[in-house]
Amino acid sequence: MSSDKKRKRSSTVLPDIKITTAPTTDTPPIVATSHGITLPPTLPLTPYTRTTTTSTKKSRKSEHLLHGSTQRIDYEGRELPEDSDYHRYYVGIFDPATNTVELHAAPKLHFSRTIKAHAERDREIDGKGIVLNNQDSRAALGRQFGTKKAQKALLSRELNKIDISDMDRSVTTSIISQVEENTKDMPTSAQLGTQQLDLRPIPPANKDATRPEDVYNLDDIIPKDEWSVLWVREWEKGAGSNEDVKSSTKSRFVATRVAKLLAAAAATGRSGGAALTRSLKLLKYIGYMIEFYLFQVQSRGRLPSMAKTKKALGLDQVLVEGLYRRFAETTMSGEGGEARWAVSPSLSNKLLYYLAVLCLMADFWEVDLYELKIDLGMQMREITAAFKEVGCSVKEYSKTQYLDMKMTKAEATQHKRAVLKIPLEFPSAPRRRAAGGSRR
Repeated sequence: MSSDKKRKRSSTVLPDIKITTAPTTDTPPIVATSHGITLPPTLPLTPYTRTTTTSTKKSRKSEHLLHGSTQRIDYEGRELPEDSDYHRYYVGIFDPATNTVELHAAPKLHFSRTIKAHAERDREIDGKGIVLNNQDSRAALGRQFGTKKAQKALLSRELNKIDISDMDRSVTTSIISQVEENTKDMPTSAQLGTQQLDLRPIPPANKDATRPEDVYNLDDIIPKDEWSVLWVREWEKGAGSNEDVKSSTKSRFVATRVAKLLAAAAATGRSGGAALTRSLKLLKYIGYMIEFYLFQVQSRGRLPSMAKTKKALGLDQVLVEGLYRRFAETTMSGEGGEARWAVSPSLSNKLLYYLAVLCLMADFWEVDLYELKIDLGMQMREITAAFKEVGCSVKEYSKTQYLDMKMTKAEATQHKRAVLKIPLEFPSAPRRRAAGGSRR
């Protein structure tokens, strides 16, 4: 390649640039950094300048600050001592017309941010000389960052808070005397306990009775009109026939006791009698109550019309009406104005407690709970709780007792006996669902 064809490097001659230093002013340009902080792009910043005298009192020094604020956060830019002592920062302004660069001293500021809620809390601490606990700190944050609902709750709490330390002694004395005056007629704890006992859904009880048979009255549990429609003639005619008894009731508790009564009557040659009829009627009604209890449990407390229940359980109309009247309540009217019935948890407990008292009467105030537990499909703790509510103590069988009953020790552990205690004692407080169990 010939030398004339070689490309020649073009040389650029830089013009002479004159550098000057601008005089110091109170509003210099500022170099700012924000390590780890992102400033809002439209955040307005306000500059501040303060002149201080150095320790030698011969020179003056300017301090610069930038401040910006949002609704919740303050942003502040300040000079760091290590930057102002060992470094100098300048901003050059180039003027192409005169080829001059004017250098302006530019302080370097580092931005930090402060949460307003924290700052307010710190001012409260400094002003009162107190240390805020965790609850107060959370309240301060909630006032600034909480939702409208949370802030409303905080405001309501503060409006209702009373600072006793700010009250005059006469005011507190007056308040105390007014409270004592207004509460002097309030019932005591013992009186409240007695009222709760009176409100428990158990049959009317004679708390002063000296014999178990005087505690409860049969007429308070089974009205006379229902008692009169209890027919036990088929049991009395088939005395001693266990098959006839088992086919006429679904209750194991009832079937066992009816069979024993009829066997004893057959052994003594007495096929009837007022005492036998009374006992059989009592067991008949217990069987009906067990069926009604299971019926309402299976439907989760919702009952059909009386006519449907009568057909489903095979009960007399008088008995169905009586059970609905005492152990169910109307909720609303269905189509055609037909009433809808339901058994609430409280009424379910009431049904169970009335049943427990009838079982005590049938077993002469001491009941083996095993068969009743099976009939009702309950846990032993549930059925024992029901009997305790009506005044019973629940005990285990002693060795002598279960051997006399021809039970093994393993069998005896599954059996408990409820005994009506005299003097009568009830649990200290009624349970909401003492033995009603959960809806199935």
